[in-house]
Amino acid sequence: MKQMRFRLINQKKPAPSPNDESPVKANVVCAGAILVKKDAFLFGKRSAKKDWAPGLWDIVGGKSLKNEIPLFTLLRETLEETGVQVLDAELLTSADVARTDDNAPLFRYHIYIVKHFKGKPKNKTREHTKLQWFTREALEELPLALPEYLPLIDEWLAKNR
Repeated sequence: MKQMRFRLINQKKPAPSPNDESPVKANVVCAGAILVKKDAFLFGKRSAKKDWAPGLWDIVGGKSLKNEIPLFTLLRETLEETGVQVLDAELLTSADVARTDDNAPLFRYHIYIVKHFKGKPKNKTREHTKLQWFTREALEELPLALPEYLPLIDEWLAKNR
């Protein structure tokens, strides 16, 4: 079976508002966290049973509840998936996620970097089969749900070194 690939489109840095214009018709909003510890980044291997990006390495996060702002989604999803309490988060970008085969937008994605958090991340749900810390270099070897995570991390590193 051919692996479905995804990419970011209509990217805005930083997002002017959680409700900015987007061609996503379903109004699905998601938020994801790139947790940072020293020189490592937390990624989870998505369950092979998931509809979106099965078996690929992804950041923690998920869909917003009705009327939930993306930052609250980030706080809730990170706690649910890892048991970690986010103490602060920096918005890196907001973009639509689309399939590479037809460019059809699937959802609006708000991607944050999280340097300060309370607790030790543990895999608490069935979203991922495991969570693991990776150096930036090691991430290049992984099949990522979104290859654009790498340039986002690179831009953040360049500003924070």
